[in-house]
Amino acid sequence: MISFLFLDTERVWRGGQDQLLSLLRGLLQRGHEVHLICHPQSLLEERARGVGVRVHPVSIRSEVGLIAFFRVLAVLFRTHPEVLAFNTPRPILLGNLASRFTSVPVRIIFRRVNFPLRRSPLTRLKYTWGIDCIVAISKSIRYQLRIGGVPASRIRTIYEGMDLTLYPKPETPKLRRPGEPIVVGTVAHLSHEKGLTHLVKAAATIPNVHSRLRFLIVGDGECREELEDEVRKRGLQPCFQFLGFQDRITGHLQTFDIFVLPSLSEGLSSAILTAMATSLPVVATDVGGIPELIRNGENGLLIPPADAGALARAIEFLATNPEERLRMGQAGRKLMEERFTLQRKILETEELCASFLREKRRSQAAHA
Repeated sequence: MISFLFLDTERVWRGGQDQLLSLLRGLLQRGHEVHLICHPQSLLEERARGVGVRVHPVSIRSEVGLIAFFRVLAVLFRTHPEVLAFNTPRPILLGNLASRFTSVPVRIIFRRVNFPLRRSPLTRLKYTWGIDCIVAISKSIRYQLRIGGVPASRIRTIYEGMDLTLYPKPETPKLRRPGEPIVVGTVAHLSHEKGLTHLVKAAATIPNVHSRLRFLIVGDGECREELEDEVRKRGLQPCFQFLGFQDRITGHLQTFDIFVLPSLSEGLSSAILTAMATSLPVVATDVGGIPELIRNGENGLLIPPADAGALARAIEFLATNPEERLRMGQAGRKLMEERFTLQRKILETEELCASFLREKRRSQAAHA
């Protein structure tokens, strides 16, 4: 059994928190002791408690907050973790420093975003000082870490995974009645890097879009008002629906015919993984870790980022070819079963942490 303490500072629920929760649950089911420091009264706190994780709410507003430092230190003294794992960047420096006052053998960072590391001495220190390993969830993130100055020997790639039992395979193809609109949907935090303004622009160029297509946007965020204004400006209100943040998304995905994510930057995309698990064909941009999920022409279509014309053509192609939608959706589900299961993710994470602990114990024995 391994004792874990994870740190996550996000106030909102995004893909990284969903993937963290599935990992926490899996490690618990494997018999490990799992603790979590997270933002108070967040959805992550509620859901982690619900699956049996020992939660320690701490508000960490900055990388160097003194009050947060002592609260994290107190949790470390109470829990004595063998593995300290950071799921978001903000607590890395503070948590790492606090762990120097306790006997934490292994420190790991999970890197889930594809943004380049800042080229500063503080960032270099943050990602290398006393950190045993950075887990990149895609090869694209691994590359960004390498060009940011992190030694290759400290990086491991562990892809995300889904519990496919939650997403049963459709027994029959989804059929639409003659004249019934095709549903194009997305699930995303409505931020700039998701590129959803290009989806609105693309929709405006599709002939007879009002009668042929319906666009469902599941999610909330800082760009929602801007997107709704863009929809109104282009007269697309009849075929766009903003559903806001949804606690459970499986039911919504089952109403989609096509899943679209026109991101400008993406680490791997939990939303695309979920769409593939639901046997949906995917239209997405050729950025970050997305090409590691979508094989162009096999389980979806890859398009250049910020290209509304290419996005419109891809949507039109799938909207008018039900056989291709079915074939690509089935291929995506098959790829999930082969490479992106939750069990694989949990076992690879467990073995990685166990290997570092074995190495530390051997080193200690050699110097005893």
